[in-house]
Amino acid sequence: MLAVLAGCGREPSARQPDGNAARSEEVVRAGDVSIRASAIQTGQLSPAIAQRYGAAHDARTVLVVVSLRKGDDATSVSLPAKVTIDVGDLLGRKQQVVVREMRDGELLDYVGVATVSPPDTLRFEVTVVGEDGKRHVLKFNRDFF
Repeated sequence: MLAVLAGCGREPSARQPDGNAARSEEVVRAGDVSIRASAIQTGQLSPAIAQRYGAAHDARTVLVVVSLRKGDDATSVSLPAKVTIDVGDLLGRKQQVVVREMRDGELLDYVGVATVSPPDTLRFEVTVVGEDGKRHVLKFNRDFF
């Protein structure tokens, strides 16, 4: 399974950029619900995985995955939500990512694709509204090389 992305209402972590994009996952907990978000260049995935997510396999494509899960990791249950993703680069160019649901058995993720011109830093703003109406805005940056 692909790692996922979040920073629910807090400042982005002060991580140093590293070449291992799989570490780009952030997790935030709100009670017994975890919100996960990730952003990874599809060129770092296998071509089959990129294709499965409907993304080009190259260094200019960033796969964004967001999920809401209730419970602990072993018994978590996916929760439906409305997810929007806005992305900006350091030059102020903005992208609104088209988000779609992706199911894998009982698991539900929200996926979209952004474009990057490496090297660059993208600023992500992910808005998640759960069935309970609670709204979480996740803001974080990612470096791409």
